[in-house]
Amino acid sequence: MRALGGAASKWGGLVALLAGFFVLLLDTTIVAVASPRIQADLGGDVAALFWVTAGYLLAFSVPLLVAGRLGDLFDPKRVYLVGMAAFAVSSALCGLAPTIEWLIAFRILQGLAAAAMSPQPLTLIWRLFAEDERGRAFGIWGSVAAAATLLGPILGGLLTASLDWRWIFLVNVPLCAIAVVMGTRLIPGSPGGVARFDLIGAALSTAGLTLLVWALLSWDVLSLPAAAIAVALLVGFWIRERGQGADALAPLRLYRSSGYLNASIAMASLGATVLAMALPIMLYLQEERGFGPFEAAVALAPDAVVAILLSPPAGRWVDRVGGRRPAILGMSLLAVSLLLMGLVVVSGLNPWWITVGAALLGAANAMAWSPLSAIAMASVDPDAAGGASGLFNTVRQVGAVAGVAVTGAILAALAARPVLAFGVVFGFILLVAVGGVVAAFRLPARVRAAASV
Repeated sequence: MRALGGAASKWGGLVALLAGFFVLLLDTTIVAVASPRIQADLGGDVAALFWVTAGYLLAFSVPLLVAGRLGDLFDPKRVYLVGMAAFAVSSALCGLAPTIEWLIAFRILQGLAAAAMSPQPLTLIWRLFAEDERGRAFGIWGSVAAAATLLGPILGGLLTASLDWRWIFLVNVPLCAIAVVMGTRLIPGSPGGVARFDLIGAALSTAGLTLLVWALLSWDVLSLPAAAIAVALLVGFWIRERGQGADALAPLRLYRSSGYLNASIAMASLGATVLAMALPIMLYLQEERGFGPFEAAVALAPDAVVAILLSPPAGRWVDRVGGRRPAILGMSLLAVSLLLMGLVVVSGLNPWWITVGAALLGAANAMAWSPLSAIAMASVDPDAAGGASGLFNTVRQVGAVAGVAVTGAILAALAARPVLAFGVVFGFILLVAVGGVVAAFRLPARVRAAASV
């Protein structure tokens, strides 16, 4: 497919996309460091504080399939800009929240806005850039995505310490406004599709994913029956989607492509492990080794720095050699980095060795994000790009929620034996990473679109 627009417009469009994408991913992790100040100001118990983050993750994860399809039908630029404007409004409301309950409600609105935005950059990058430039574009996108997720605790600590916790939300408003203006001027639009929107499929997927993500986040007596109902709803969704053809909300035929299937598995592994390791590392450094919140965040800072520096050249490498070899290297570095950090935690080594593991983790992010995204989208028929992006993002996000949920459950169950708890957590995370390595080795050297499979 020919890229849309000239060189200036496509690279300007990428900058506009990444300005907004940075903000929405930043808010996935920025709240963690400010949580004690939020509780001191607004009150609420630990469960309420947990749902300040969990509510955002729930609302972010569930509508991704629908949001991706809306991009196909109504133009991804339009859906992205509407989501960005809604994100600005909901961020302002979060910053002005009078109680913990209102903050949770506004965080859910913020998550819904983020979900509308999230699938669109993949679709727009795929449409903006020619095949021999997509690796570079995805590399830049990957550096921003990795940096935003991992810079959250650092920026959250700085804003909370120097100003007030409310500024972790209020700072989004001018950033979003700039991104909307840039996006309006620089992102090229496209005509909407002609396919029908599958309301029944949307209802089944939304209800099923809501129950599944809620069950993963809650881990209470209702979690098991909720998960069972979720599985039944998602099976019903799968059966319906098989007969929808071009009207399918999620183009499940993409899983016939080895490239799309294994890129999705590897990306889910990457998303799960990167988020799941953050909580145990922070707990270990602060509760076991006496680090302060900012000092603990600095120990993980090499991750973001290395990801920012390496992602663009990693993307150019993908353009030259294809995605398979960079993906294998990236996922292998992920496993090595987690093994090193796990050994530091379990063996009681000097905690600053974690910075070496964090640097390797940053290299893993840089090497893996671009090729996995490029391979997945290369498997896509042009008319299904939005649905494919929504499905790819859903798998990544649900994987991340599952990783965080399992990690939290292990830490809670073994709270009386912290050394064992950390050992089990890192054993689990490492197994997930190894699964991603296996998927990377199964990526094809050449990718065929699923429609032709």
